[in-house]
Parts: sequence; C-alpha cells; structure tokens
Amino acid sequence: MFFQPSSFRWVASPDKYFPMQAWNSITRQLNDFLHYLLVPGLSVFLPSALSRSLLARLARCGWLLAARSDAAWVMARKFDTPVAVARGDEVRWKARWKQVELLDVRDLYLMTFGRSRSVLAEIEYETPLETAKDRVMVGMHWGPSISTLKMVAAAGLTPAFLYRPPERRTLLRRPFYYLFLSLASRHLVQTMHKRAVEVGGASKKLGKMLDQPGSLVVLMDAPSMEGRPTCRNKVLNREAVFNAGFPTILADKRKEYMFYALSLHPDGSLRKKLELNGPFSSDDAQTFLQGYAAFLEQHLLSDPAQWRIWHAAGQFWA
Repeated sequence: MFFQPSSFRWVASPDKYFPMQAWNSITRQLNDFLHYLLVPGLSVFLPSALSRSLLARLARCGWLLAARSDAAWVMARKFDTPVAVARGDEVRWKARWKQVELLDVRDLYLMTFGRSRSVLAEIEYETPLETAKDRVMVGMHWGPSISTLKMVAAAGLTPAFLYRPPERRTLLRRPFYYLFLSLASRHLVQTMHKRAVEVGGASKKLGKMLDQPGSLVVLMDAPSMEGRPTCRNKVLNREAVFNAGFPTILADKRKEYMFYALSLHPDGSLRKKLELNGPFSSDDAQTFLQGYAAFLEQHLLSDPAQWRIWHAAGQFWA
C-alpha cells in the first residue's frame, strides 16, 4: 500500500504521481483547442458536406469533450424522465450531444469567414420563416442554433436579441473558449447592429423592442436570476422556475409570438431543421408559460441530448 494524497492520481507506477488538478486543466485546454480552434478552423477550408462528415466521426470519439458530455449525461439521467433517456444508450446519447456542440462552433467559424450561405443552405424549413415577421420568436438553448440570427436577418426580418459579452476572467482560465465567445459576440453585433443589446436593464429594453418593427428572439429556459421575480410551471413532471419579466411584458403588450426550435435533422446528416409553432397571442403570462413549457417538454422527451444547458438543470428545476 502507498499513501496517495486525495488531490493526486497514480499514473504510471506507485512512486510516480501526477496532480489531478493539473491533469484536468491540461485535458480541458486540449479539448478546448480542438473544439474551439483546430476543428472549426479546418472546417472553413472544407466543403460543407465533408466538414459535417468530419464532425460526425469526431463525435463518436469517446475522449473528445469527455468530461462535459459525461456531466451532461449524468444530469440528464438525474432530471430527465426514464422514457426520454431510454431512447438511446449512453454512447449514442453522448455522440448526439457532441454533434450539437461541434456543429454550433463550426457554423460560427463558417459565418465569420464569409461562408454564411453554406450554413443557411443546410437548414430545412417546415414553415416559411416570413411567418415570424414582426413577431416574437421564443426559443430555448437547443440544438446547433447559433445561425438563428443570421437566418432571421437574411430573411429581412430584422432580428433583435439580448446577449452577454464574454467575461475577461474567462481569458485566463480558458483562452480558446474565450476566443469562441468573442467571435460569437462580434457575430451578433455585426448581424444585428444596434438591435444587439447587452444584458442589463433587460425589461425596459424588451418593452421598447416590442413596440418596434422587427422580430425579437428570446430564450426562455435560462435559470432564473437571483432576486428577480419568477414564475413556475411543470416540465417533465418537475416544477421549473422561469424569469417572470418577459412573460409579463409580452402579456401586457399582447404581442404575437411563435415558438421555434432549430434542431439537428433526424436523418443523421448533421443538417438542421427549423420548427415554428404559432402565431399565438395572450394577455395572460401563465397561459404563455404553459404553452412554452409544453413546447420545451416535447423536445426534451424526443431528443434530450440536444438541450444545451444540462449543466444548469439543478438551477432550472426547483
């Protein structure tokens, strides 16, 4: 028997230890380098179909994004219904989750380096996007959806969106991830110009935007902010907590809205499919929330690996 400090891990032999914290940091930086720089950078120079094929192969690699996919799987098993998780085994579920993550970053790089048409050409529409003109598009952290705003802008619908710029402290801990966040923020501003609004005083900004022409895009499934009013509704037989600000404003304005989801296409091609439900209108915030919760639940039951924020499930469900 050999004494093994809790922060160390036996690697090669009983007399050689490697700090677990350092090993985790190296692994994370390597995964970030591949995920946020090398693979999407290479994809810029490849035909779209070939880059999608590359991502599909990489998603089946157990070591790539292992820690994050493991954490997402554990949370899905904890909070999701047995029926939803039982639709696929662990390996397939994690591969699906990785496909979403890899494709999202690849799409951002293609749009950043002048290949927006290639990204938009991969989207199939169930309902004409023009249906959402001057209406609110209410979505969720779902699927490879970073191209949503570019798609809406290309259709002439003048999108607006609240976003959070990257925090400087992220640069020191995860520089490659910070690069991705910076590119994403730049993409948002270039796509929406003055209608790209930083978070802070969101209620007043949303209220003004609802009175203006253009399509406002909102994500409703983010964990509630501390100290802010909340409202609740069941999702997957558990009580979920939502920020109450936007549903209240929407009800007061009686603005028409649509639920949307940009998902991986079910044919396995890593193409995307846009779903638009509506339009709806209501002067009651709870009625809106019930409809949204049902829309979210429907997708979580059908393909839970496409939900992007399983890491925040403990905050989302009460």
